[in-house]
Amino acid sequence: MPTVHANGIDIWHDRLGPDVPERLPLVLTHGFAGPSRQWRPELLSLAEKRPLVLYDVRGHDRTTVPHDPVDYSMSVFASDLAALLNAIGVQRAHVGGVSMGGMVTAQFAVDYPAMCASVLVCDSTCGNAAKAAVPRADDDDAAAAWEKRLAFGISLLENSVRERGLEETQRRQHEWAKANDAHLAESPYTFEEDFERLKLMTPEGYIGAAWAIADRPDLTERISKISAPTLVMIGEWDDFLPCALRDHELIPSSRLVLRKNCGHGSRWRLETFVSEIEAFLDDVESGRPVAGQRIV
Repeated sequence: MPTVHANGIDIWHDRLGPDVPERLPLVLTHGFAGPSRQWRPELLSLAEKRPLVLYDVRGHDRTTVPHDPVDYSMSVFASDLAALLNAIGVQRAHVGGVSMGGMVTAQFAVDYPAMCASVLVCDSTCGNAAKAAVPRADDDDAAAAWEKRLAFGISLLENSVRERGLEETQRRQHEWAKANDAHLAESPYTFEEDFERLKLMTPEGYIGAAWAIADRPDLTERISKISAPTLVMIGEWDDFLPCALRDHELIPSSRLVLRKNCGHGSRWRLETFVSEIEAFLDDVESGRPVAGQRIV
């Protein structure tokens, strides 16, 4: 699998699917501590019609892992992606991501709008109440409340990795989920897979990516200027739901897709995740309007 030197680091990437000139590539960014190596099998059907570009974000698996947390931020992640696409000859693409990957996508969409044929923000948020220029009250804003809890939780994970290491942090996370996750028994993700995925990370990469998530800028004012067709997709059981509802309202002519009986992550009812992306891209490429809401 190829690696390119771009934006001062070595970025691993994988280009799948047919070389179809009339179809722009779909570029997808993975979630926090969830490198492409494990996510790839879920996405292969998306490469049947068009090129699919996957890559490992800075600090993850086969991409360079800087040791200093100051080398990690959403703006840096977005500039890494722009440099990667330029290096492999992709000037414009459908750009999306899940969870942390959705945060990278939102940053990329506002920083590099000319490179976005469409934007796909899945199970994620474009905001960060902890960094908002105008404070948002938790009791009036469910999205703000979740963003603040997320920032606190991520900081706890970061500190835990520093003090106890990756494996013990993952164990404690699982114990918390057993006690607090109402839909844990229905989850398509297993604890064993989580530990396998963690083996693809280093403490430095984990801490750096966590820092980037906690310190990300609030983009709620900037996303109103996104002009590319945009898909905002979310599971009904996902804690990010209030954020997705808000982002849909803020992004002009966006499509909101609510996936029933789904939590956080693409694997919940995977067939709906894939089919809704394909339907959205077909509409974009055919010039049909995408605005509206769907429940699947």
